[in-house]
Amino acid sequence: MNERVFSLPKVLRYLEWTILIVILLVALLMSVLVNYFNFPEYPDSLLPFFMVFVSLAGCGILSFVFPLNRPLWQIRLYIFLEMLLIIPTTMMGVQIEIILYFYIGKSCFLLSRKDVLFTAISSCIIWNTLSIINFIYRFDEVKKYLIAHLNDVYVLEYMIPHNLIIGVSGYSLASIFVIMFCYLALAEQKSRKKAEKLAKEVEALASKLERHRIARDIHDSLGHSLTTLDVQLELANKLALSKPENALKTVHICKQLSSQCLVEVRRAVRTMRDSTFNLHEALQTLVEQVQQNQNLDIHLEIKLPNLPLQTAHQLYCIAKEGLTNIQKHADANRVTLRGETKSNNIVLQIIDNGKGFNSDTPHSGFGLKGMQERVDILAGEMIIDSRKMKGTCINILIPF
Repeated sequence: MNERVFSLPKVLRYLEWTILIVILLVALLMSVLVNYFNFPEYPDSLLPFFMVFVSLAGCGILSFVFPLNRPLWQIRLYIFLEMLLIIPTTMMGVQIEIILYFYIGKSCFLLSRKDVLFTAISSCIIWNTLSIINFIYRFDEVKKYLIAHLNDVYVLEYMIPHNLIIGVSGYSLASIFVIMFCYLALAEQKSRKKAEKLAKEVEALASKLERHRIARDIHDSLGHSLTTLDVQLELANKLALSKPENALKTVHICKQLSSQCLVEVRRAVRTMRDSTFNLHEALQTLVEQVQQNQNLDIHLEIKLPNLPLQTAHQLYCIAKEGLTNIQKHADANRVTLRGETKSNNIVLQIIDNGKGFNSDTPHSGFGLKGMQERVDILAGEMIIDSRKMKGTCINILIPF
């Protein structure tokens, strides 16, 4: 299902249109009420009423522009023009500060915090100054009435300062709230983008790990069987002319090996699907298969408790890869495969009496590398002790 994604410019544009329409309706309502009740003392406005429509139309046009990735001077000019266009609403006495707060909020998405603070303070000074001028001009008749019944001191020293204090205080609190809300929204938007980026990176990493896992499983499942099959086919090719009977027997062995490859693939798939896996039985079957194709005496000593599926399967693949390496490289005739628990660790040992190698020299073969990767998956440790002509002992330690 496709989700509709609204960009920030669109959301702000629709919200601005809504506010402008509300202001327009309020201005029209005030005009109708003034004309309908025909207030005799109600003075003319500082600016013609049609200037309100011009102002709102200009704001509506600017709403189509959102200079998110523009030079700083263009962004500042954009905010300044929007502030400038709402002055006629103040001079007409349309005191709807919500549009001013909206533009301050919009500046949070476009300007630095320093510029936002400057915008809020300067607009506060200009807005309240114009409000006071409009207050004095439009209520001149009201002042005369109040002077006649009260005194001039009350009008000049109380009403104007009182309105100024209330206006500045209300404006400051509202501006702080708007700025904090917008910065919270901006932080949430950045966090969401960062989360989406991390999700993509995790997905890519998971895909990479899955490819490595599939490569290991294919190598572990088919590596030994295909290696033996290759050796047997080469032998059959050499015996084809000199000893046809032996070559036919070798071909029969190759047929068994190919069937064994299919069995190994099915075993790997079944292991990934099944919720249970008997490690001892799997290792016993593995040993029997190896001994059928190789002159290798394998002594199996497994004394392990029931293990989680992931741990059991990884240990099986490690043991299988170890036996494959012995068949391919060790020239050994005796192997001990031992598994037990010691000091809260699972200990798996693979010991052979082959020709050995220098364990201090790095080895780039896929076999040992694959074993190490599986040990790392289980947060374990692999220790190799080998000397030339003295065999090899591989110790696998897995936390348990």
